[in-house]
Amino acid sequence: MLIRFAVENYNSFKDRQVFSMVAGKQTRHATHCVTAHGVNLLKSSFFFGANASGKTNFVRALDFMRRITLRGTDAMRHSDRYFRIDPAYKEKPGVVQIDFISNQRIFSYGFAINYLTRKICGEWLYRIESPEEEVCIFERRPDSTFSTDLSLDEKSQMRFEIYCNDLKPNKLLLNEIASKNLEAASPFTDFLFAYDWFKKLLVVYPDSHVRNRYEFFLNPASDTDSMAKMLYAFDTGIEGIMKGKQPAEEAFAFLPDEVKKDLLDTLEQSRDKIQGNDHFTVEIGKYQFEIALDGDEIIAEKIMLDHGNVAEPFEFSDESDGTKRLFDLIPLYEFGQKERIIVIDELDRSFHSKLTQEFIRLFFELTEGKPSQLICTTHDLNLMDLEILRKDEIWFVEREKDHSTRIYSLSDYRLKFDKKLLNDYLIGRYGAVPCFRDNEWQEDCE
Repeated sequence: MLIRFAVENYNSFKDRQVFSMVAGKQTRHATHCVTAHGVNLLKSSFFFGANASGKTNFVRALDFMRRITLRGTDAMRHSDRYFRIDPAYKEKPGVVQIDFISNQRIFSYGFAINYLTRKICGEWLYRIESPEEEVCIFERRPDSTFSTDLSLDEKSQMRFEIYCNDLKPNKLLLNEIASKNLEAASPFTDFLFAYDWFKKLLVVYPDSHVRNRYEFFLNPASDTDSMAKMLYAFDTGIEGIMKGKQPAEEAFAFLPDEVKKDLLDTLEQSRDKIQGNDHFTVEIGKYQFEIALDGDEIIAEKIMLDHGNVAEPFEFSDESDGTKRLFDLIPLYEFGQKERIIVIDELDRSFHSKLTQEFIRLFFELTEGKPSQLICTTHDLNLMDLEILRKDEIWFVEREKDHSTRIYSLSDYRLKFDKKLLNDYLIGRYGAVPCFRDNEWQEDCE
C-alpha cells in the first residue's frame, strides 16, 4: 500500500509537495481504511481543483516514478519535464520519493534525476523498522558512490560492489538488482520486494483502455452474468452480454479493402495457431475480436450488448461515452481484489454524478478489508460531501502566483462533521477554485 508520496521539480511541482494516505483519527467511514503492518491507511483519496491547477501532473508524477523504476530512463516521455516557469530549475534535479508497504515491510524509496542528461544523481532505499529505526538497503550519492547497512557475507558484498561499479549513470540500482535471478534466501530480497510493489501501481488516464477489455467480459472464466448485472445496475440499459459471431471477412468489412486483405492473409497464415486453441485476439482501434475456427471457417467473435431485444443486439460502438468508459473502469474492481493501487485521472469523465458516487461506493464494498487503494482526480464537486468521503480523503490542488502547484488536505481545516463543504469551497474558503479575470478584449470590442 502507498503511505506517502513526495515530488519536487516535476512539471508544475516546483518545491517539494507531500501527499499522504495515512488516516486521521476520525472514525467516520471505517470501511474507507485498512490497517497494514500497524499503519492505519486510507483506501482512497480524491483531488479537487481548478483546470490547469496540476491535478493531472500529480498523476503523471506517480506514473513517472513507476515507469522509470520499472523500465529505466528509456521510459521517459516528452511530458516528463522540470518546472519550466523558473529558468533556475532547468539545472536542478527532479526528485520523487515514496513510502509504501510491500511483503509486510515498510520501504522508503526515491531518486533524483537530471532531465537534461537523463542521469541519476541520487537514489536510496530504506526499510523502516519503526519510527526510530531504519535500515539503509542502499544509498547512491551524487558522486556515484554507494553504501549499505545490509549485513552481507564476503560473496554477497562482492556481488553488491560489482552491481554498483557496473551501473550506468542512467540506470537505477533498484531496477538493476531486482531484475537479476535472485535466490529465495538472497540478502537482496528487499530489492525484489520494493521493485515488485511498483508493478502493483496502475495508472489510468481519460484515454486509457484496459488491455483486452473485451476479453474481460467475454472470457468464460469470468462471471459474465455478474458483469452484465453491474452494467445494468449502473443504469446503462444493458441487460445482457453475449458473443456475436461472424465470418472474419464479414466482421472486418468496415476496414479498407487493402487493410482487410492483409489482415485476412495474416489470419490464414496463423490457422495452425488458431486450430491449437491458443489465445488469439485482434484489436483494431476501438474494436476487439477473438479469433476462432468454426469447422474450416475462420470466425471473429466480438462483444454484443442486449438492450432488451436479443434479436437486435447493440455493438460497443453504439454505446454512449459514459458506458464505453465503464467498460474500461469496471475491470478495475478485479484489480482491486488483487490488492492493487489504482490511480485514475478524471474519474468522472463522461459520468453522471450519481454514477461516479456509485462507482466509488461499489469499490469500497468489493474491496472491504483488502489492502487496495483508489486515488483519483475529479471535477465532480458533489463528491465533496462528508456523507460520501472522509475529510482526510479530500485533497485540494491549487496553482500559486508563480504558476507552481500546491497540494493540501481538507484535514488541515477544523470542521464539524455535519459541515456542508460545497458552498464553502465555491466561495473560496479552501482555495483551489478558478480565478476568472475580466475579459479586456471584450471591452476593446465594445
